Amino acid sequence: MNNKFNNETRWYKLDNTANIFPVISNKRLSSVFRISVTLKQEIVQNILEEALEETLTCFENFRVKLKRGLFWYYFETNKKPFLVEQEQDYPCTFIDPIINNQFLFKVTYFKRRINLEVFHAITDGGGAINFLKSLTFNYIKLANKNELSDEALNTPSVEVFSDVEDSYIKNHKKVHAKSLGIKKAYRIIDKKIPLSIISTIHGYINTTDLLKLCRKKNVTITQYLSSIMIWCIYKEYLNGQPNKYPINISIPVDLRRFFGSTTSTNFFSIFSVGFIPKNDDYTFDEILEITSNQFKEQLTKENLSKKISLNVSFEKNIFIRFIPLFIKNIILKIIYDKSAKSSTSVLSNLGKIDVPSEFEKYIDNFSLLLDITESEPVKCGVCSYGSKLVCSFTSKFETPYLERAFFRFLQSEGIDVIIESNGVYNENM
Repeated sequence: MNNKFNNETRWYKLDNTANIFPVISNKRLSSVFRISVTLKQEIVQNILEEALEETLTCFENFRVKLKRGLFWYYFETNKKPFLVEQEQDYPCTFIDPIINNQFLFKVTYFKRRINLEVFHAITDGGGAINFLKSLTFNYIKLANKNELSDEALNTPSVEVFSDVEDSYIKNHKKVHAKSLGIKKAYRIIDKKIPLSIISTIHGYINTTDLLKLCRKKNVTITQYLSSIMIWCIYKEYLNGQPNKYPINISIPVDLRRFFGSTTSTNFFSIFSVGFIPKNDDYTFDEILEITSNQFKEQLTKENLSKKISLNVSFEKNIFIRFIPLFIKNIILKIIYDKSAKSSTSVLSNLGKIDVPSEFEKYIDNFSLLLDITESEPVKCGVCSYGSKLVCSFTSKFETPYLERAFFRFLQSEGIDVIIESNGVYNENM
């Protein structure tokens, strides 16, 4: 691909959350997530390359390489050409900057699907989906310019250009935010597949049917699906028996909608919903009530503001700021390792993805895949488009106990599920 970008070199601070990812990431813990779009036409590589080049002009935070400073990591404009390739590797694997022209994201394709894989230091799910939507619109315009109206062809592919503010700093308030004690959560243990292999299983669900069920139960889709995950872990791995450790599901939340941000960099927080199995006779409805109440208690602007304050206060601490980077990395790694033990698994819901009406007929679905970690060996990514909601599991286990129980539970509730996998498992779900 030709490099049409200007020759100006810029430097950027990592946002408040991004600082942790260069410290913890390696081939075992990639900190890479994938968002994909499946079109209704085969992908043509040279058109995708042209669409990507156009898209990159609007997203400064993607055109960077990671540099090491004396006190912090920082980003520098990357002037190297970007390569688009056909999909070859398992999803969410470590992005090696040396073989990726120093870029911290990858764009690949397979048949009708475009994959955007992102190192979490440059953005979160909200920023990545905006990038992928822009790339998709640009691709559709180029591939179907003879079919689209002048209005569609002239529709801007992005609403905000190169908004790279650190929204954590902007929304930080100087208030005393006491750190909550970190408690160890139940950890799923099972026989694992080889390190280089990642299992993926997608469940395709009718969004309207799921919404009707959730409204009947007076809960949101995220509350309902996270409760199913807790229930299935309780039944499949604990066999419905008591345990002293809570089953905690971490829920990332996009802070943009709470604080009116349009940043293309990270701006998310994580809260946890959990259940301590003290007895052996819980019902699913009891767990659903416990979980949904925790959502209502924690998912408020006030609580999220306190989390921002706590995180930013660490970065702004005068002693921390001037500690050399190699010492700072040790401190951050210890903090991460301790906090990672407080989560059993993750469910991330990007929510409903909307596109302009003239582009709808070209798009089949979107999906989200999350990287797995030692402490969270099974994760679930969720997003919906049109009438189709996709629940996508990534796992390091040989046997899909959680995924199988999850989708069978949905079917027992009257929700039809179509299963698709990458072939790691050879059994009926």
